[in-house]
Amino acid sequence: MAQLVFERMVDLSYEVNAESPREMPIGPPKLYHTATMEKDGYFESRIDLSGHCSTHIDTPSLMYKDGFTTEGIDLSKLTGDATVVDVTDLKTGDVINAAVLQKWEDGGGSFPQHAIVFFKTGMEALFGEKVYNHNWIGLDGTAAQWLVDRGIKLVGTDACAIESVHGPRDGFPAHHTFLENGIPIVENLRNLNELPDTFLVVVAPMKLTNSSGSPTRVYGFV
Repeated sequence: MAQLVFERMVDLSYEVNAESPREMPIGPPKLYHTATMEKDGYFESRIDLSGHCSTHIDTPSLMYKDGFTTEGIDLSKLTGDATVVDVTDLKTGDVINAAVLQKWEDGGGSFPQHAIVFFKTGMEALFGEKVYNHNWIGLDGTAAQWLVDRGIKLVGTDACAIESVHGPRDGFPAHHTFLENGIPIVENLRNLNELPDTFLVVVAPMKLTNSSGSPTRVYGFV
């Protein structure tokens, strides 16, 4: 039996509450207490939130009618060796394109086929400020295709969106490129600065039926 050896776990997820990160115009989660210890003798809650709020996963059904939804994600895509691509030298609003990734690779960056790739943009440090979801750092279509060509199986970012800030205007080229190729996207990661360049990760979305996205807990093992 295989044995997992690690020194600590790193939680790469935000909490789900009214302050959770999200793209505009997605509203904040609403938590309702339907039973309390004082009144009912037990504590129960309900929550109303978008599947694309806080740390969450996007599936192909977000952009494609016949794309798989969250309950249909192959488990093999949700765990494995992960690589952090550090682009914290970029400024807010900058675009990660294929040239940026090629420069990273030429500088010694690498990952195996079927890797999970997380982008450390530095946007986490700006969470809570307007710039976080108004002028973030993200990928264009050339960067997405560069990663597809290298056979990754899942991509994530510490920004509010994998797409560059210009992407919505340009037709969401990064989302289309990843999702058309069956590559789920995780957005609003955190604590990537606590990780080595490579580590083991588990991505654990809720198993929601017929939903294009889901709040997601992400764990790094180092």
